[in-house]
Amino acid sequence: MNIYDYINWELEDADRENASELIHFLEDKQMSFYKDNSVCWKDKIYYWIKYGETCVAYISIKDPDEKNIRWTVWSDDVNSEWLEQNCVNDKIKIIAWKNIDYCCNCGSCGGGRSKNVFGKEFDNVCGCTFRVDNPGADDISFIKEMISICVKMIK
Repeated sequence: MNIYDYINWELEDADRENASELIHFLEDKQMSFYKDNSVCWKDKIYYWIKYGETCVAYISIKDPDEKNIRWTVWSDDVNSEWLEQNCVNDKIKIIAWKNIDYCCNCGSCGGGRSKNVFGKEFDNVCGCTFRVDNPGADDISFIKEMISICVKMIK
């Protein structure tokens, strides 16, 4: 199965539309999708989103450990300098601040750290700077903006 199969099989209506829109955008940006089958993720629907050899985001669909979350998009570790060098509108900033991924000491990022996100300082930020659960249309716009910033800075 591929990521579209999982989206169509596991998600309903607006979630399916939003996820499909995001995947089309990622394909247009020449992203590749890698299903993680490592020990931690082998029984879950978890994809790495890569630009070339660089991971820029992750997508999880219907994680059985998070029953109230239908799907999640995480950024990878977004460099604070990248965020400061790119001008975004206030709506994107507010969505970014709302979706800071705070460290829960799971061990994967080595512990939270301070990070400046569009002019605002946050403490205890996870290695995945942003986490968006059940993204709606505005969230998809935000995710697209963050992916575009990452691609621009990687080039």
